[in-house]
Amino acid sequence: MSGHGIPHHAEKDEHKRIGIFIGVLAVIMAIIGAFAKGQANEMIVKEVKASNGFAWYQSKRQRSYMNELEIKRIDFLLAGTGLSDAQKEMLTKTRTSLDKKNVEYKSENEEIERLAKADQKKAEIAAHKHHWFEYAEISLHIAVVLCSLVLLTDQKIFFHIGLFATVVGVLIATAAFFKTGHHEGDHQTPTPAATTPTTNAPAKAPAKAPAH
Repeated sequence: MSGHGIPHHAEKDEHKRIGIFIGVLAVIMAIIGAFAKGQANEMIVKEVKASNGFAWYQSKRQRSYMNELEIKRIDFLLAGTGLSDAQKEMLTKTRTSLDKKNVEYKSENEEIERLAKADQKKAEIAAHKHHWFEYAEISLHIAVVLCSLVLLTDQKIFFHIGLFATVVGVLIATAAFFKTGHHEGDHQTPTPAATTPTTNAPAKAPAKAPAH
């Protein structure tokens, strides 16, 4: 036993407990870090799937639009004269086939858009989870540093602050783990608008002033 202060063996036991606590924190940090990395990967995968889905959606809309143009052309030809019965029959069959194809495209596009939006939503949730897991990991890093200062300075105040940082980090990680979404108004990613070719209307000439 030393002449002043805490007995040497008691101080050694206390340092050992703090060392064990730091080791536990390191394990928890590794787990939270793995969750953060997993959510980052999930975010990337879902963003790619959503992007591919919207691209496929736009492609089918373009095909549907081209079919509509062809249907209008066929209607124009059928309204005219000079076509034989065989030609009219062929054009009518083509028009019916294009109509059926457009109905299929519409049904498929609804499903493609639904899946793409679902993947987009999952990517947003994964991004939020990733950020919160990172915040939790930062809190635990701070806790490890503060607890390490106890071993160097024998000031228990650092341990108490480190314990508080640990609780904060664990609570943040728990909230991130059970997070399922965010408020409607928070950083919503806009859904790509459907694009269809449009023809520019001729510009109107400015009105002339009346002669006096």
